Amino acid sequence: MTIGVAILGGGFMGQTHAAAWATLGGRARVVSVSSRSLAKAQAVAESCAAAATDDLFAPIAAPGVDVVDVCLPTPLHREAAERAFAAGKDVLLEKPIALTVADAEAIIRAAGASGRRLMVGLVLRFWPEYEELRRIVASGELGAPRAASAVRLSPPPAWNDWMIEMAQSGGVAIDLMTHDFDTLSAILGDPRRVFARAIPAAPGEAPQQAFAVVEHEHGSSTVEGSLLQPGSFPFTSDLRVLCERGAAHYPFSAAPAADGGNIGGVDQDLNRLRVFPATGAPRLVEVASADPWARQVAALADLIERGAQPVEATGRQALTALCVGLAANRSIESGRPEEI
Repeated sequence: MTIGVAILGGGFMGQTHAAAWATLGGRARVVSVSSRSLAKAQAVAESCAAAATDDLFAPIAAPGVDVVDVCLPTPLHREAAERAFAAGKDVLLEKPIALTVADAEAIIRAAGASGRRLMVGLVLRFWPEYEELRRIVASGELGAPRAASAVRLSPPPAWNDWMIEMAQSGGVAIDLMTHDFDTLSAILGDPRRVFARAIPAAPGEAPQQAFAVVEHEHGSSTVEGSLLQPGSFPFTSDLRVLCERGAAHYPFSAAPAADGGNIGGVDQDLNRLRVFPATGAPRLVEVASADPWARQVAALADLIERGAQPVEATGRQALTALCVGLAANRSIESGRPEEI
């Protein structure tokens, strides 16, 4: 069986997902790409020998489509997902799942009612070093986790102009920091309360630099997210987890991108997962690096072939991350901690 894929969206993420599906060879094929800009749809479609259209939702009903891969601006997520589930398709939905709890819950209900699969683009769950760090902490070898810190810093996204609008993106707390809110909730348990601050934005514009302290079921975390770094600044992320008997640390840095994205060349010798036990010497953890977007679509293909439902990057996990981001935005406005 070859899995037929329709990509909705001809922007940067549409291009990224098309390249990821191509790594599956004969297991999957992108059959259609849509965008409100026909030129953008054609540019992505040419990379994977697919049809192109400027009728945004038409590919959902196209013959041979099994998966609808939604790479549209977040306000369009609910409509696209509901249409796809109503048509009996599986859905890969870029993060964040939505901008409101009501829309996220509607997407989750539609998936459940259809019996189809919903996987959200929480791609750190398929990033090998993040996966291994989570496994090490969950194994208990360092004792129970007590606290964690995450950083995600990037120049402004040059590939779109809607992310700066609060009504379109929800700001950095929802669009960017959702990755780390999800990871830290997976490590420290359910989030309960958040206190956040942001660099002030112009009226109507979304905060593009924010800091959050999150109280979890099993400890506390801090998160810094930024889309305000200068263009010469390397995309940078960092995850540190303090446990009862040691710590784990995974830094990541990439050269500035030259192709319109935000991640350029990577020096894997610098981006290494390390474990620091309370007794004994620190150690490097050897992890085979791999494209997390390719691993995510491969995981979805596996589920389809086995007739199973996702346990990673689920709608509920994405809803939890969204709730942290929404509470962070409320805290930025109120100046006080907010319940999640």
